[in-house]
Amino acid sequence: MKYINIKSLIVAVLVLAGCEENFLEKPPLDLYSDANVWSDPVLAEQYVNEIYGGLKSGWTWSPGFGLIGRYHLAGTTDDAEVGYQWASSHELNRGDVTTANAPFNEHWADGYRSIRQTNEFFEKIVDFESDDPDQEADVDRLKGEVHFLRALTYFKLMRLYGGVPIITEAQGLEDDLKVSRSSYEACTDYVIAELQEAYDLLPTSYDDANKGRATRYAAKALEARVLLYDERWSSAATAAKDVIDNGGYSLFPSYEGLFWEENENNQEVIFDIQYAVAADRGVYINRLNNVDSYDNGWGGTTPSQNLVDAYEMTNGLPITDVASGYDPDNPYDNRDPRLDMTVNHNGSMWRGREFEIRYNGIDAIGSHPTDATKTGYALRKWMDEDHADIKNTDAGINWIEIRLADVLLMYAEAQNEASGPDASVYDAVNQVRGRADVNMPNIPAGLSQSEMRDRIRQERRVELTYEDHRYFDVRRWGIADQVLNQTIQGIWIGPNGETSGSITENDVTQEFGIFDYEERVYLPQHRWQPIPLSEIEKNENLEQNPGYN
Repeated sequence: MKYINIKSLIVAVLVLAGCEENFLEKPPLDLYSDANVWSDPVLAEQYVNEIYGGLKSGWTWSPGFGLIGRYHLAGTTDDAEVGYQWASSHELNRGDVTTANAPFNEHWADGYRSIRQTNEFFEKIVDFESDDPDQEADVDRLKGEVHFLRALTYFKLMRLYGGVPIITEAQGLEDDLKVSRSSYEACTDYVIAELQEAYDLLPTSYDDANKGRATRYAAKALEARVLLYDERWSSAATAAKDVIDNGGYSLFPSYEGLFWEENENNQEVIFDIQYAVAADRGVYINRLNNVDSYDNGWGGTTPSQNLVDAYEMTNGLPITDVASGYDPDNPYDNRDPRLDMTVNHNGSMWRGREFEIRYNGIDAIGSHPTDATKTGYALRKWMDEDHADIKNTDAGINWIEIRLADVLLMYAEAQNEASGPDASVYDAVNQVRGRADVNMPNIPAGLSQSEMRDRIRQERRVELTYEDHRYFDVRRWGIADQVLNQTIQGIWIGPNGETSGSITENDVTQEFGIFDYEERVYLPQHRWQPIPLSEIEKNENLEQNPGYN
């Protein structure tokens, strides 16, 4: 299911559509009365498609130039630096966030706009009547989708702001608009109830024309995530296990290929947010995140040395272990294969030539005033090596919201916290490590609960990097003050590949090896984002998050 342009009852919006031509030829909704829409499942479905079209994704964290995919949330963690100096990630990293300039301010209004649409759907669909059982089934399925979409939207708000106002009606001017915030726990209860409603109404799969719609196991997987965030360990493990055992998903054999447009909606993807160039909803990830020396890329998200150092050796040992075989003069040899599938480094083959990030190389630090790598690395994950004419075209790659490897690691974390590292915890983690083209060794036996916790967190970092999990993971784990106050590091490679020593040219000396790039600031109030000042001014019953008054 991809996006097309269509007019809604209120405004022109992007909606989901299948691949069939007859779907594209359907007349716009504004040709119908309100009564027509809610008496016809086909038109009601188009209304639901509008809600899908408004979902926030990893491509839309911050507005700018009308381009989707401007930068990754990872740039606000220890995994990356964002090259654009005007990017709002820098406000987070400097600790400069206020109620007026918070990078996520538009997410509050956009979220409640989507919630209003879901509420209106439920208020209007009650008038639907039909003697056709197929139409009744279609409407029930739509109800399930909207329960899922309302739950997902609330959860996206909760993980940014904590407890938020729960609004279940399409408010009018005559209603009390000054709704107070509910507790995080109350929001969790509400979202779980929504997802259980969705689970009961949704199918397990769709035909190809409707790929991208929420399924029963998308609802259950999201339920596992919501429960995990609220540390309801046993319930989270149970929900994740349902998806693993009954969802019919399997790991895609290629880790790198999992994130290519040609492989989207594959057997590992549980729910993704759809994009399509043909529908004027393209993703500019290739333009924005290639470095300038490759087709005038913008040098956006540049991986950190901190992340590179997190990848184990192929024998399963960290590079800090003296028995690992790590060679600092050949730092990328014999590493977890996911490193080379995620990060371009000096010597990587990319777009028909070798990456020359070494000193005076075509891709080196400083090779362009603004759009070169800042850290000695470049983004590879999500990028399409074969994408033609990066500067002037975009891609249609979907944003993967939930996939099986994530659910396996959610299960491992929840089960370990609930019961300790039993055999099922080992099995879940080892499945992820054993992907066909990753083939990392099993984690060692005999781990304590604490040791297993560390292994799971390590696995989430390298498996799910640049999928917008770490920003939230380190906060919910309570380690953000340790992790996000680190110095972000990069690496200078010498002209012959050396990682030590120096060179002096024109009275300027360049040291080779790891260097400190940027100091980061994480303050206690950064656990949550501030509620936008404009919302506080409109509603005195909204209590601001601590530290932002």
